[in-house]
Amino acid sequence: MSAEAPGGDRLDDVQAYYDRLAPRLVAVESRNWHLQSRMALNLETIDEFVVRPGGPGARPRVLDVGCGTGFLLERLAERGYAGIGVDLSPESVEHATRRLEEIGAADRLTAVVGSAYEPPEGPFDLIALTDVLEHLEDPRACLRALRAQLAPTGLLVISTPNRRSLSGARRWAAEHGVPGIRLNLAPIDNWQTWTDLEGHAAAAGMVPVSRRGIFFRPGGRIGSQIGRLYRFSGPRRAELAASRTPLGRFGFYICLGFRAL
Repeated sequence: MSAEAPGGDRLDDVQAYYDRLAPRLVAVESRNWHLQSRMALNLETIDEFVVRPGGPGARPRVLDVGCGTGFLLERLAERGYAGIGVDLSPESVEHATRRLEEIGAADRLTAVVGSAYEPPEGPFDLIALTDVLEHLEDPRACLRALRAQLAPTGLLVISTPNRRSLSGARRWAAEHGVPGIRLNLAPIDNWQTWTDLEGHAAAAGMVPVSRRGIFFRPGGRIGSQIGRLYRFSGPRRAELAASRTPLGRFGFYICLGFRAL
């Protein structure tokens, strides 16, 4: 992370927050409903819209910004991707690196500590920005930097909590002093909307090709208990089908795909 990156001092606090959170995420990600369903939302968008390179042995190249503990990188390894993940949390990167080594993908996918404002050299067929934009003081600067590393037919996938959702209304109530509502947020946690994301992307020279959102957000022990149901295809299909409806605009977790103009 550059010392000149917007919000540099506060991003240090975000880094410490995710360093602390990383072991817990690793422990619950495969059994928590929300973590599994938002991953499925990202992957469906990726599978539908990424243009894979042609030619014998060609692999799509990915940049996973905010790769965290490697949850998405592992899924992309199964799909034959090569590339790199960056995250500001060294603790998270350690988990991601170990995960890639364990599945035998470390020869084509790596995870390093890095900044969303200073991405590695492209071009990339896919750039994933998952749970990152809300932690940035200057989202447009980030998207301009990523746009410069996107392949001509590349896909940028942005997913983030939605300010215009039921959870967003609960957050508003907590921030305005309604008693009995408590929130645990990162030091920078500026939730976005579909309109926000489209405006940021347009300023960076990109247009949307996919807009989706999911509603169901059980967390903690309840989320992990309910998450056992996610191994059944019916609940998965139902939630992902609902994400394509106009109501997705108001889902807690929104996922938009963009291409360059």
